[in-house]
Amino acid sequence: MRNYTKLLAAAAAISLAFASQAFAAEITCGSTGAMNRCPLPGADRMNVKVKQVLEGKCVHEKGWWADSDGVVVDQGCIAVFSYGAASATSDGTDANASAYYDDGCKAGVADKKARLSMAYERHSGAYDTEYASTYEAGYNKCWMNTKR
Repeated sequence: MRNYTKLLAAAAAISLAFASQAFAAEITCGSTGAMNRCPLPGADRMNVKVKQVLEGKCVHEKGWWADSDGVVVDQGCIAVFSYGAASATSDGTDANASAYYDDGCKAGVADKKARLSMAYERHSGAYDTEYASTYEAGYNKCWMNTKR
């Protein structure tokens, strides 16, 4: 179980470090054999895809699926999932997700410069819960990349 926790932490750090587009977000979710749900409200209305399988077989509808409460994994599937809102602008980006990512980034920069800890939750009134993970991704990436 300890290795599983370390694996998820490492995957989360890697996914934050390599987030390349402002509108893309990622979640790492894993199963140790039994079914597990990783919270992502409205995942069934998002474009959820396996970005990288970390362990096991992650076959859609067998090893993983998305429902209204999150990403569900089963049968030992551990993976990094990318997701974005299903509704997109004419250039293919989700305008709301991009805006929340940018807002999170600005808050992360401000907090780092103010010598505050990396805790996007202190800005909970600044984002819609549907886009909390997108805001968090922007916040964390920019907080980590800002020099004091």
